[in-house]
Amino acid sequence: MKKVIVTIILVNSLFFLFSMSATASLKDKKFNEKCWSKNDKNTLLGIMNKIVKRPLETKYKNNDYIQTFGCAYEDDDIEQNSLRAVFRAIEQSLRNRKITSRDNVMGLLAARPARPDNLVREYTLYVNLIKNSQVQQARYEVKILELEVIPTFESRRAVWTRIITRYAYQDDFKNAPAPTESPSEFVTIMVLAEEILENAGKGKFNKVNDLISDEKKLTFHPTDIKDLVFGDFLKLFTEKESKYGDIPAIYIGKGIYFAKIPKFGSTILKFGEEYLFNLHIDTSSFHRASNLFVNIQYKAPESVLQCLLLRYGQKKPLFLPEITHSGN
Repeated sequence: MKKVIVTIILVNSLFFLFSMSATASLKDKKFNEKCWSKNDKNTLLGIMNKIVKRPLETKYKNNDYIQTFGCAYEDDDIEQNSLRAVFRAIEQSLRNRKITSRDNVMGLLAARPARPDNLVREYTLYVNLIKNSQVQQARYEVKILELEVIPTFESRRAVWTRIITRYAYQDDFKNAPAPTESPSEFVTIMVLAEEILENAGKGKFNKVNDLISDEKKLTFHPTDIKDLVFGDFLKLFTEKESKYGDIPAIYIGKGIYFAKIPKFGSTILKFGEEYLFNLHIDTSSFHRASNLFVNIQYKAPESVLQCLLLRYGQKKPLFLPEITHSGN
């Protein structure tokens, strides 16, 4: 039998605790029906959409710098969010110049962490630069111009940063290709992810499926449930005969997924709740249609996931019909 039933008693227990803590934290928040802040000024995405439009100062532009931006909200820790925000800004800079780092960027930042109250402002990397059709080493300078903590809808300890980077030597700059001007691909992904989450909140499964499928760039099959990332596809099945066949679902993070259940409708579930419908997760069906979210290390804000799970949790009846031929 090719289909494998996932045993997730431990996971389900953990997410019971997650839901309990979510209930407490949501008492301090007000959500609209989309589980998103009504005021863009209160969201990190809304703030970043304005910040990335800042022009680079002339004195830096004249000295061959480019600027990029980064942000983070995943941890309830300023230092970790600062590290991740600076890392994303540096990685964006490298992508813009079409180069790769010889150094472990995250390790370098962790050794000398940047914090708003104790800010390390300068780093040096060594990168791979193609010169005369050969890969050569080049020295790369990083300067942090701004790094700020700002309470947002996503996190009370959200962090954003603006950095500038350049080659240390003019010769490397002259031999390198002209850089692209993308301030932050992570912000672009946040825009797409917000649309996905808002449509999930509205129960529009087909729309969410289309938004993710439109970004299709590869086919990859995670082998373990812990390897799932935002936007991955999975399938549910019943052991009893059913005219519906496999039921598609979409993972959105923190052990939570979005599915359209026959005879019930679209809903948000956490791992383990599929048993309410006499369904199981088919681990052989895990599928990643796009590397977009994993490459950029995107994770949905926990506040949004909590809201979606709680809202749909209130709509789940205590007893649900089995997804079989009978009773149709």
